[in-house]
Amino acid sequence: MAAGSDFLTVADTNLRDFGMRVSRRVELPDGPVADLFGSRTYFSWKGFVILSQHVAVCDYGDRTATPADAQALFAAAFRRAKKVNRVPLLRGMQFGYMVIPCLIVQSADDALVEYAESRPRKHWSLFEFPVVVDRSSGRTHCYTETAMWGAFFFSDMRALVRRCIVPAIKRAEPGAAPDTAG
Repeated sequence: MAAGSDFLTVADTNLRDFGMRVSRRVELPDGPVADLFGSRTYFSWKGFVILSQHVAVCDYGDRTATPADAQALFAAAFRRAKKVNRVPLLRGMQFGYMVIPCLIVQSADDALVEYAESRPRKHWSLFEFPVVVDRSSGRTHCYTETAMWGAFFFSDMRALVRRCIVPAIKRAEPGAAPDTAG
């Protein structure tokens, strides 16, 4: 499990360098415990909106994870995001959330990879961007295309994955295969 600890340490540092406030071992409302939870709020010139961006990292170790686990992590992380957000605007009125549930697994099965790489579900002024890190292959799986709805903002979510998650698995798992996060 040393690799898991290394991954979390590197991801923690990367998220902080990305401008996020990061907490460890965060008990999410009505959900799992996130090993890392990062938050930041920023103004985006792309849509002239204020975005509240959050990432919840859950290390499953040797346990298997399913798409239902990813959905539960997303839902719990969104509930936490609403609590830590301090912007007095209604969602959808020049304000929105980005929630990135990140599952770290020993070996991702086809259903979990398919879930992470498929087009995220639509929500009102809320982006769901699941990420799966497969330790056995060293690959990071997420949606690499751009959907028409919210097209401006997919690059923001992929940038977080490329700058914070992908380098963490590369440093924690030397010799890992190239990632798929585009």
